[in-house]
Amino acid sequence: MKGKSTLISEDILPITSKKRTLGGLGFANIWIGMAIVISVFSFGASGIDGMNIWGVASATLVANIIIAIVGSLTGDIGVEHGLSFATYLRAPFGLAGVHLPAIARGIVASCWFGINTYIGATAINYFTLALFGIDNWPIWFAVFAILQIVNTMLGMKAIDKFASFAAPCIILITCWMFYKVNNIAAINNIKILGYKPPHPTASCWMITMCANIGMWAALAADIPNMTRSLKAPVGEKNWFKRNKNNWIPQFATLPLIETFIAVIGAISYLTTGNWNPVEVIQATAKGPVLIVLLLMVILAQWSTNTAANLVPPAMCFTNAGARWNMPYKVGVLIAGLIGVCVQPWNILNQLYTYLGYFGSFLSSLAGIMICDYYVIRRRRLNVQELYKEDGQYRFHGGVNLAGMAAWILGTIAANIGSDYGYLFGLPTGFIVYYVIMKVWYLKKFPQAEVTSGYSDEYLGISVENDWVIDGYEEADGVGVGAASLVQNIDVSAYSGAKSYENSTGHNLVITFGRQYGSCGKELAGILAKKLDIPIYDEDMIKLASKELNLDEDTVRKEEEVPRNELVHALTAGGMFAAKEYEAATSDIMFEVQSQIVLDLAKKSSCIIVGRCSNYVLDQAKIPTIDIFVVANLGDRIKHIAERDHVSYEKAKQYVNKTEKRREAYYNYYTSYEWGNPQYYDLCVNTSNMDMEELAEHIVGYIDIQNKPKKKTA
Repeated sequence: MKGKSTLISEDILPITSKKRTLGGLGFANIWIGMAIVISVFSFGASGIDGMNIWGVASATLVANIIIAIVGSLTGDIGVEHGLSFATYLRAPFGLAGVHLPAIARGIVASCWFGINTYIGATAINYFTLALFGIDNWPIWFAVFAILQIVNTMLGMKAIDKFASFAAPCIILITCWMFYKVNNIAAINNIKILGYKPPHPTASCWMITMCANIGMWAALAADIPNMTRSLKAPVGEKNWFKRNKNNWIPQFATLPLIETFIAVIGAISYLTTGNWNPVEVIQATAKGPVLIVLLLMVILAQWSTNTAANLVPPAMCFTNAGARWNMPYKVGVLIAGLIGVCVQPWNILNQLYTYLGYFGSFLSSLAGIMICDYYVIRRRRLNVQELYKEDGQYRFHGGVNLAGMAAWILGTIAANIGSDYGYLFGLPTGFIVYYVIMKVWYLKKFPQAEVTSGYSDEYLGISVENDWVIDGYEEADGVGVGAASLVQNIDVSAYSGAKSYENSTGHNLVITFGRQYGSCGKELAGILAKKLDIPIYDEDMIKLASKELNLDEDTVRKEEEVPRNELVHALTAGGMFAAKEYEAATSDIMFEVQSQIVLDLAKKSSCIIVGRCSNYVLDQAKIPTIDIFVVANLGDRIKHIAERDHVSYEKAKQYVNKTEKRREAYYNYYTSYEWGNPQYYDLCVNTSNMDMEELAEHIVGYIDIQNKPKKKTA
């Protein structure tokens, strides 16, 4: 029960499907921000010494395709089960054994945070010295570190918001940098495409490729920390369709962008002897150009650090501190402090040595994860047991010796492989883990997901199963008390849908979405009378106010308003009180109203107006007829002006503001697009239409349905 287990804190509970807010575009923006980081320019420079520009590009491209493959495979752990990296590792390493690889990964990522913060701080110092005569990089290091830590404390949604701004800016600035270094090459009469290295080496291509792999080896392993927040179709068994927000962003961003960055670094080094194009351009730049470069530095390092080097270690430390109920924000703070205290300016001098060791132990870890998840357990997990001290994942005193042996031997193999370590470590970890588990461990420690014959009961959202840990139903956003409120509603006076219910075997549930001022609510009311079924709109505000213990005016004000991440953080007990998944009032209200929508639809035939009801009921696989009501803009403005007794211009402002708010709310809390016809059965225009006649047409549509035909999302 809650409060008894030392393996549980609310920040490492599985994320249920309705609490996932990160879309594919947002994930792509995060990857763009992570991929463009100043230190990556050096990979191109190291490669151009021993091969031509095509060799640099192809080595980088192949390396990052490999990383995208590994990251997409491990990413399904987060998509399918909603688990963080460290929590999942309890399966292949044991409840106690997990801490060694997880904390090691956390420390390494924290060091990377320090490295990138230092690079960013020194670059910022270049500009402040040139523009204002201020020369004090330690101050910029501290300020830059604090800003990134605070941003990460606001959670994945805040990182998504920042990335959506940073990504296009970074791409534009990077393209401009490519143009500038090419101009420098042209001035120096250097033929980039035809360049041949004076001392080509046969091993340069492989070394460059493996160095690139080492750069992103960590993120490819612990990507579930981010993919657990991705929106995904519930009940979708096809791996590619279920993971479309996972694999498409990874393949569409990392290989192409990383290759582009390496080419820029190679050209910069070839033309000036300096791999860092920021410093090259800064040497001759003035005024506005310096400001553009400063923006590049801040956005590139910041967007990389928050997602790649603070979120992963924070989740690892939170998992390790579960017995003390360590919150996510404390994990972020610990990661940030480690990154500062390791003196990253010294690590930077040994970057390639560091990358070699880094990639070595993470390569075997990726091999173990892929083997355990896809081969040993076939994507099934006994998730409840991951949070039980005496459960099936206890193994030998809390340690899975198969995982530990595979990790150690894989790391040794990677170090023997030296420059090609990743290519040795991953298969070694995979093979050793597979052999020990099959020959010994599965016999000694039976795993329910395996002995059940790989029952679907151990799958997650692909079989419509949201993992909810016993005793933590409320924290997971389920088990709210709305059902008891709905039970008190008397629907005995309504009998109009009996024939429909008898012929289809389910309730007649109609959802109404509507443009503001389109008279959608009025049309829904007329239809409810014709069908003799209840309609729910304002009633839901009353139910939500009772459940939340808030007055109705507060509920009415808060509904259909998406959460503002910064405002929430500043008002929820201070900036440092914002947990990664801490619920704002609007989040709680959405959960409560969604539960009310579900309970009303299950109780009887009805019409439900707004509240993302078509999405909520689709996710629950409840058959509905979904209607979206529109009207010409002029008619809507006129209607609001007459209804509210305001001027035409004032009504126009109301319409525009409310439309934007409704659209933002719907798109924030669902994976659908507000007003998109593909998500509705009927779209009707009330302009120049008699409302009674329009309602009759809808009744006719319902009458000819033997069974409502659901659209595919």
